[in-house]
Amino acid sequence: MSISEQVDALQARVAELKSSADQARRETNEQVKARISQAKADIAARQSAGKEKAEQAADRTQSQWKSMQADAAAKMQAVQDRIGRQRDQHDVKRAEREAEYAEADAADALDYADWVVAQAQLAVLDAIDARSWADARAAASP
Repeated sequence: MSISEQVDALQARVAELKSSADQARRETNEQVKARISQAKADIAARQSAGKEKAEQAADRTQSQWKSMQADAAAKMQAVQDRIGRQRDQHDVKRAEREAEYAEADAADALDYADWVVAQAQLAVLDAIDARSWADARAAASP
């Protein structure tokens, strides 16, 4: 899958998250719980289907968001520096290798972003469920 296709897929997942959250706000508590179960099952399926890819990505990425941001900024600067040197040196093979590394880093970051969106979807649904439960308890109390 190309980087552009990964970005498109991630954008679709975020749109799906918004739509799901909007719809869940209009559903009964049982429907929201069913939606949570489905989201958990979808996450489990994606995790098992992409376990090997996730392990590879985990080897190349750091677990903390701030570290990932700093690492990405440093890599981008290094890539820009290397590209500048490569243009001066006209080293096509080296430039191709660096482009492949940069593309692999971008693909890993997009995989991580997809995982974060899935976790956000579950968190949003859990929050809607908790709010619904709290509102029901408040309405039932004298």
